[in-house]
Amino acid sequence: MTSNSFPVFDGVSNKYDNNTFYGRYQNFRDITDPSTLFATEKDLSQSKTLLDNFKKGLVDPVKHSDELWKAKKILDSTIHPDTGKPIFLPFRVSAFLPINVIICAGLILPNASIGTTIFWQWINQSYNIALNHANRNASNTMSNKQILEAYASAVGISCSLAVGLGWGVNKLNIQNKTISSALRMMVPFTAVTSAGIANVLIMRGNEMVNGIDIKDKDGVIHGKSKEAGKSAVYKVAFSRAATSFPALLLPPIVMGLFERTSFVKKYPKVRMPLNLAVIAAIFNTSLPAAIALFPQESTISADSLEPQFRNIKDKNGNIIKEFIYNKGL
Repeated sequence: MTSNSFPVFDGVSNKYDNNTFYGRYQNFRDITDPSTLFATEKDLSQSKTLLDNFKKGLVDPVKHSDELWKAKKILDSTIHPDTGKPIFLPFRVSAFLPINVIICAGLILPNASIGTTIFWQWINQSYNIALNHANRNASNTMSNKQILEAYASAVGISCSLAVGLGWGVNKLNIQNKTISSALRMMVPFTAVTSAGIANVLIMRGNEMVNGIDIKDKDGVIHGKSKEAGKSAVYKVAFSRAATSFPALLLPPIVMGLFERTSFVKKYPKVRMPLNLAVIAAIFNTSLPAAIALFPQESTISADSLEPQFRNIKDKNGNIIKEFIYNKGL
């Protein structure tokens, strides 16, 4: 073990136990860490070189374990696992937190006009569609027409729900402020969650139709599976809903408590920075937790796949009982 009580780097094992939720949570805290956005081209190049030298046996893993783990963190948060190429900076998962703090603040603005509501829903879905596309499974190829259709559908759903539900709450004219406030808080959550799920299903729907690559434990790809594609898309859709739940519902509740304090009443200008701080704190925990619900490199039983993937043997002649696929983000 290193000085930080992490396993000695071996190039294969994970820094944390990905078989447990807490281990995956810690792993995704690393991947979503915004500090990795400051990694330069030089840092990226040095990280690649260090790991390449390790594979060649030129780096002592015991003596340089911490440096190797740091290099892997930089690459994992920057490089797409399928293509091996850098993900455009704003669409890396590590950029999700700082960008969405601003977006969420816009989505939960009190007494927002219809124009403001539509604007922030459009911004949110535009960012989500780009994030989905940048982090999709590499075997998922989409035409420009399909991307535009997905984009239009997601924006249409989110804006329609946000405006329609907001209008409905106003029309009800509920006198009980607690109930009325609770319903208003549910409007952006319902709109964002519904559109987010639709976004994933549309953007990655061809993974369910055409399948995604599945491989054995040795990394050998054995073809595309529609069942694995369905599993990947459903897991990501569920995770997206889990991300929205705390990020959109908790800040108004927490801010409601702060609003009652004498400090906020005395200094009302602190409301916006305080609101942003609350959203950031919640996102910092909820984002990696939602992503960690399912392993990035997920496994699926051969019995759950199409018939042609059963009784396939690995390079050692053993029947493969489980396949691995990249869930995507």
